[in-house]
Amino acid sequence: MIKKHSGVICVAICYMLVGVSYPVAKEAMESIPTWTFTFITFLTGLAALFPLSLMIDRTRWLNIPLRDWAAIGVQALFGAVLYTVFLLYGLPDTSAVAASVITSVAPAFVLIFSALFLREKLTLKSAFAVVLAVLSVIVMTTPTAGNTGHNTVTGLIFLALSTLATASVIIFAKKLSSQLRPITMATGVCLLGAVLSFPLSLMEGGSFHLSSITHSQAIIVVYYGLFVWALPYVFFFHGIWKVRAATAGMTVALVPVSAILAGALFFGESITMTDVAATILIVASIVIAEVNIGRRVQQEMIS
Repeated sequence: MIKKHSGVICVAICYMLVGVSYPVAKEAMESIPTWTFTFITFLTGLAALFPLSLMIDRTRWLNIPLRDWAAIGVQALFGAVLYTVFLLYGLPDTSAVAASVITSVAPAFVLIFSALFLREKLTLKSAFAVVLAVLSVIVMTTPTAGNTGHNTVTGLIFLALSTLATASVIIFAKKLSSQLRPITMATGVCLLGAVLSFPLSLMEGGSFHLSSITHSQAIIVVYYGLFVWALPYVFFFHGIWKVRAATAGMTVALVPVSAILAGALFFGESITMTDVAATILIVASIVIAEVNIGRRVQQEMIS
């Protein structure tokens, strides 16, 4: 059973690791410029994965085909750089309600794109599962009444683009399948992610010096490099080619779920009944998408 669904489990672990790291890295990203933080955490992930790619995958980096480098580059561009740029430019000009609603529709985008570009069958079961995934994030992240904030057209467009970037990562991973092993793919993404974020980090260089990083910030940087870039990408590439894109898209909704759980477990934040309800919805959406309940019932009746 676990082996059969190992793909969705791996992709789910990827997004849960990303979500858990949100509250962990919050303090560091408030004191370290965003692109400097992104660049040095990519380097950390690269330093951890590169020796493993040589020892475990026995990767010959100079012999990697151009097509595989293109697949790696697209993942780094959309999954790290463009997603971060659009999100950073969009959040200041949108309300929390609008941000939560827009970012929660990533599973729906993936479902539509998978039907258009991957020719995956658009079933009623998949559509219902996507609706549950979207509802779970809206329920969990919609703030209380009175905290509406403001919205601008530009902010909403940037948030929509960040959501599209998230969906594109999954679609491109399925479309540009590679023969490279997961550790090698993850190493390549960290490498190109560092290259792409380096120019932007130089723009912040005048206001921040690496020597000013404190011991606690250094620990968070190492943690972020390992558990947001390195390990999640290994899980992502290990599982993404084993599951339908629509199913993988729904696991994106696990990011806010795991973020809230991590905040409660490690930072003393409270969990409300709304959080519990949203968690049940997202788990149900993944189960519905992955498990053929009708076939299971038929098998039980026959046996």
